[in-house]
Amino acid sequence: MKKTKIKTKTITDVIKVTKDIGDTLANAFDDTNDIKVATASLDAYRTAILGSKTQLIYKKLTGKPGTIPFLED
Repeated sequence: MKKTKIKTKTITDVIKVTKDIGDTLANAFDDTNDIKVATASLDAYRTAILGSKTQLIYKKLTGKPGTIPFLED
């Protein structure tokens, strides 16, 4: 399995990476029922949500970006 390097430049990148980590850990929890894995998954999701909150505050102050993909269907 080839590993890729993660590089984040913007808050959108951080949100995507932490959301992916949360998804991976949530799937691992489904397989193992390990509470520590569930806790790590929730922490990753919490980080993604905090990043999205940061985007909302920035949008309120500046009017940019026009849309926030994390909040779209």
